[in-house]
Amino acid sequence: MTQDPFEDLIKDPDKRAKLFVYLTIAMIISTFLIAIGTIIFILHVLKII
Repeated sequence: MTQDPFEDLIKDPDKRAKLFVYLTIAMIISTFLIAIGTIIFILHVLKII
C-alpha cells in the first residue's frame, strides 16, 4: 500500500519547513487580496469607482 504523501511531508524536517514557508506566504497573499477586494467593493458601493 502507498503511504499518505502528507505523512511523508510531516516526517522530513526540511520538507516540513518548506511547506510551512509556502503556507505562510499563501496566507499573507490571501490576506492582502481580501483587503484589496473589500476596499474596491466599498468604493464601488459608494460609487467612487
